[in-house]
Amino acid sequence: RKGGPVMVPILLLGIAAVIICLIKWIQMARIRLATARDLQIILDHLEETQKDKALQHAEGITGPVGEMLAAAIRHAGEKKEFIEEVMYEKMLSAKPRLENLMPVIALSAATAPLLGLLGTVTGMINTFNMITLFGAGDPRTLASGISEALITTEFGLVVAIPSLLFHAFISRKAKGILSGMEQTGVAFINGIPSTEEEPSAYA
Repeated sequence: RKGGPVMVPILLLGIAAVIICLIKWIQMARIRLATARDLQIILDHLEETQKDKALQHAEGITGPVGEMLAAAIRHAGEKKEFIEEVMYEKMLSAKPRLENLMPVIALSAATAPLLGLLGTVTGMINTFNMITLFGAGDPRTLASGISEALITTEFGLVVAIPSLLFHAFISRKAKGILSGMEQTGVAFINGIPSTEEEPSAYA
């Protein structure tokens, strides 16, 4: 209340940033990366021509990693170049889902200090108006303008700093998931048996 009307959008940005951070944290915490053992089990099933078991194991890996492996297994009989394109397409489709709503956190980190600065300017204008009307003799007449100037700046930084840290942490988490998908895709491509015919020794 002492901070003035600018406090409303600052608090709304802070609440939105906290809610989105919780949503993204829960979403990414549920994503499981494929371990070396998972990949070996899938490759062993494919080697034994047990495609259904390999697909069942891949679908048990929750998240975009399992979807990528499942798509690759469905095309296991194709050429490696085609399988690689299918997996890369799954990676591209997973990236916007991982980065969804993250610009709102970045917006909170960038906008909250500016709103705090706006409140500071507004509060100082009110303070000078009070000085013009009543003079500077009574400090209590200036208290509302000064408090508005200081409180909005403080709360703008209180919202911006955690939002910036959360955005950096979640971005790092998303990049880690995409990097894990890429490593899994390379290992899968290198591990599956080649479908191309071997060149003849008499050629």
